[in-house]
Amino acid sequence: MRSVILGMLFVSLAQAASAACPDVSLMQNAARGWMAGQRLPDPLVRTVEDGACAYAAFRGILEAQMGPPVGVKVGFTSAAAQERFGVSAPLAGALFAPMLVPDGARLSLKGSRTPYFEADLVVTVGSAAIMRATTREEVAAALKDVRPFIEVPDIALKQGVTPTGPLLAAYGVTPWRGVLGRGIPMSELADPVADLAGLTVTLKLDGKAVGTGSGEMLLGHPLDVVLWLVRQRSYELKPGSVISLGSLGKLHPAYVGHRVEADYRVGGKAMKVGFTLAP
Repeated sequence: MRSVILGMLFVSLAQAASAACPDVSLMQNAARGWMAGQRLPDPLVRTVEDGACAYAAFRGILEAQMGPPVGVKVGFTSAAAQERFGVSAPLAGALFAPMLVPDGARLSLKGSRTPYFEADLVVTVGSAAIMRATTREEVAAALKDVRPFIEVPDIALKQGVTPTGPLLAAYGVTPWRGVLGRGIPMSELADPVADLAGLTVTLKLDGKAVGTGSGEMLLGHPLDVVLWLVRQRSYELKPGSVISLGSLGKLHPAYVGHRVEADYRVGGKAMKVGFTLAP
């Protein structure tokens, strides 16, 4: 009898382990619903690894609808964010062309569910050598430019669902839209490593400052975010790929009619990006 009970226990444990990654159809249907403006279900993932497994099926549907990724969003690049969501390292998700809009746009909130905005930062890959980078200097040498970026994520979870690290991993850290400004070529920075370390940004809402940030908020140094991503080997970074490096401050609710701007200083040079939130 004991052997039978033990056998049943082992079967139950094996079934639980195999159920850790949600059913593919669940995540595919979630992706289709998200594309149609619906909220996202809770796939009941328990670990970041389970979330990554779930995201593979979700991402597959997005690629079928929006084409191959044009870049990567890296989230949880600050100690505060990691502590808040119970993770010990950053998480990443794919960025697709329809998610990126140009500086000065009227960004429609149509189709969003719970949108926010935050100051962010983007770098553009200039050389495939970035996949062999092991130092900040090597990363800087393989980048084309640094660009101002205000992300507009949509925390589109069903009402009552609490966001956790594993859950957000299942949805690629919930990118939705982002406004990308004109950047500064890395070749125009006297010392890219030092200049990016000293980067600062002021986020404005209707002309009034609502937050500030600095380069050290991104894993201690913006280029360290890229190094982390390279080590993961989860994404192929090639010339033209954009990398969103993470939040440079707090999330703010996005409401129709407001003007959002961000002013940056890097290496003694200025760059800015802005847009209006529209219906």
